[in-house]
Amino acid sequence: MNWINKIYKHHKTWVDMVRSLGGGLYSEDIVQEAYIKLDKYNCEHKIIRKGKVSKGYMFFVLRSIFINYIKAKNKIRTVQIEKFFRDSDYIEIKDLEKFTTTDTITEQIAFGRLCNKMDTETDNWYWYDKKIFEVYRDTPLSIRGMAKETNISSVNIFHTLKKGKKIMNQKFSEDYEDFKNGDYDLI
Repeated sequence: MNWINKIYKHHKTWVDMVRSLGGGLYSEDIVQEAYIKLDKYNCEHKIIRKGKVSKGYMFFVLRSIFINYIKAKNKIRTVQIEKFFRDSDYIEIKDLEKFTTTDTITEQIAFGRLCNKMDTETDNWYWYDKKIFEVYRDTPLSIRGMAKETNISSVNIFHTLKKGKKIMNQKFSEDYEDFKNGDYDLI
């Protein structure tokens, strides 16, 4: 278990990564789940390279677990307790279909649709451009941090990101404006 201890030394970094994804209060739990999965599938050779912990690999593990958490969370339909009781009258469970989901859930669904569109777009990119864009978007690494981790020139990373941002802006600026204005059905 010596290799798990090497990974655990960066625990705060992993928790911060999950928080940046939107893990909130569940960030610690998601990181713990990652430790369990790494141990279960014996991923030492994938995450420890030349004696150093691969932050990129760990990010993809954490992101995968976080996405699974979001998918499971979105399957659960929540209803506020106030909607169960009106003037001390109990509302039957069968009447729950009459209630619509809250605006925040609608907003999350719209944001998910926008993210899916953007991910579909990156799937059509050259693999290098896609990986650089995703690592920059999904990790807390700066351009210099990415250059240090990957041994790729920061100038090259900058120009790759600039090209990707231009494409995203051209294709999704209207959808993003609709999202900001609350026109979720137009996305």
